[in-house]
Amino acid sequence: MASLVICFFLVVLFSACHEVSTSSDQLCIEKEANKTYNCENLGLSEIPDTLPNTTEFLEFSFNFLPTIQNTTFSRLIDLTFLDLTRPGDLPDGKSGVER
Repeated sequence: MASLVICFFLVVLFSACHEVSTSSDQLCIEKEANKTYNCENLGLSEIPDTLPNTTEFLEFSFNFLPTIQNTTFSRLIDLTFLDLTRPGDLPDGKSGVER
């Protein structure tokens, strides 16, 4: 019986390791441990602080970043692929990218 409880605990723990919580309580899905994350269509307006700096591949489409600075992704030192296509709903009064 004890081994069954331990096995159940390990399954739950392992499952929890495949999701990264964001500040808005949405979850990015970890596709490859510490390297590949899918944060697609979560209504996010910032890069989650909980993504590890070893992230190499980030799917962030269908979200809206109100601004992108030189430092927006600087914490993700291994980032080599970033998908920002298909932005989500723009805030009221915004029709696209402003210069």
